[in-house]
Amino acid sequence: MEQFITDDIRVDEALLACFVAAGSGTRLHKDRQSHGLAMYASGQAKYVFDDGKELIAKKNQIIYLPKHSFYEVVPIEEGDCYAVNFTVMPDRQCDAEVFRPKNPAPLLDAFAKAKTAWTAKTEGYLLKVKSLLYDILYALLREKRLSYISRQKADVITPAVRLIHENYASENLTIARLSHMCGITPEYFRRIFAGVYGISPKRYIENLKLTRAKELLQSGMYSVTEAAALSGYTDMSHFSRCFKKYTGVAPKNF
Repeated sequence: MEQFITDDIRVDEALLACFVAAGSGTRLHKDRQSHGLAMYASGQAKYVFDDGKELIAKKNQIIYLPKHSFYEVVPIEEGDCYAVNFTVMPDRQCDAEVFRPKNPAPLLDAFAKAKTAWTAKTEGYLLKVKSLLYDILYALLREKRLSYISRQKADVITPAVRLIHENYASENLTIARLSHMCGITPEYFRRIFAGVYGISPKRYIENLKLTRAKELLQSGMYSVTEAAALSGYTDMSHFSRCFKKYTGVAPKNF
């Protein structure tokens, strides 16, 4: 089934922009006559579609509801949401999906402004709502592209990440070796890794080692020295410092 938000999407007509307060709104929807977007300002709800698909939309998330869809809205935590209904040209049949924007504030503001314009119905309000809807769609399209780029970058370093998980206790796990197996420079490897995982490769490996040491000590079957060695540490003082910083407790007291 085709993607809903693409470069060539054109909004034909804005049909509604509203605010749905907690405890209100239709729970059962049969054969929607338009496409819809709903953004939760608070709370969360489960959407159960007639084909068995279930999606959960939470605070600061947006759910796309396809034209001609059948679904039931089941509140998980009562909350408020904004909604816009519209038609597109050419029309398209797509799957429902949930968007999780990294920066939800401008999107929530756009939904609120669309609702305000629709309620006021001053001259040009339909153009205003359509313009805001384009802003929303563009922001979601940009989010999807950035997500795709991140996945592409993640694919580049996948061989290295796999090796890290298999051999994180090895002293031979250098950045030079990891970057070489990915066919990129050490500097670029560090940049991609931090972009995908949010931390440096060195910190990622350290966290794996400390997590392993923590599991070994929790089992009660290993001494501190044994847990350190099995986790890839040869310097006990260094291990103790890292472990205490990671857990807040010295390994001998863990």
